Amino acid sequence: MITVVTDSCAYFKEMEANALGVKIIPVNYIANDRTYLESFSDKNDEFEQLINHAKKLSTSQPNPAAFLSCFEEETKNGNDVLCITMSSRLSGTYSAAHAAAKLSGKSNIAVMDSRLIAGGLNLLVKKAVSLIDGGMQLPEAIKKLEQVREKISIVFTVADLSPLKKSGRGFAKMTTNILNIKPVLHLKEGVVSFGGMVRGNSNILKELMETISPHAEEVVVNYIGSGTISTNICNMLRADKPELPVSLNKIGPVLAIHLGLDAVAVSHIIP
Repeated sequence: MITVVTDSCAYFKEMEANALGVKIIPVNYIANDRTYLESFSDKNDEFEQLINHAKKLSTSQPNPAAFLSCFEEETKNGNDVLCITMSSRLSGTYSAAHAAAKLSGKSNIAVMDSRLIAGGLNLLVKKAVSLIDGGMQLPEAIKKLEQVREKISIVFTVADLSPLKKSGRGFAKMTTNILNIKPVLHLKEGVVSFGGMVRGNSNILKELMETISPHAEEVVVNYIGSGTISTNICNMLRADKPELPVSLNKIGPVLAIHLGLDAVAVSHIIP
């Protein structure tokens, strides 16, 4: 048996992760010098108030010991491990998992850089579970998943570019939004790229919808804030394509610190 492990920035709901048998390693976030552990998408309590009022905010990758403990438990139970982390170009989480695998000394632990985050990582992890359930072994599954990750798209928008610029993961030369003009951003090859500016919620909704391929086989919508645009996207997709699996998951505190408290992301995978 192969156990799939990922980090909390895949934003699985607790019930979904348990149903898939996916193990989640919490990513750390720090508010006013106190460290917290990010949890499942639906188990982070009222973190918005904490983030909104904190004078100092930051995030940090899990300690390798967190991964090592999980890896050792699974291998002790006779399982192989496939660990898929968020993009190494956005976080040191991949490095922490890789270090843990090396410390374990076990050859049946594989760590993969997804080059994705949030809904994109969520989709890749679910594809991994599907391949393994279909009988695919570890080396073959990794090769297949490296192909699959190129078929996953992430597009997102934020209300305020300041948190993204401050985090160093955005664009230092981009100005903050005025008059309800918001950026359209893409995650490509594990890094954020600029896709243009859009004015007004109706145009933002249209722009995000148009990024979804007509051949999409699954869509994940992530949000933080009011959720109006994200809910409308889900409702439109479900009305237009009732057979298309669509998930709506809330962004957790780690990504919220870097994106701000008003953001929408749309991820999809094609065959």
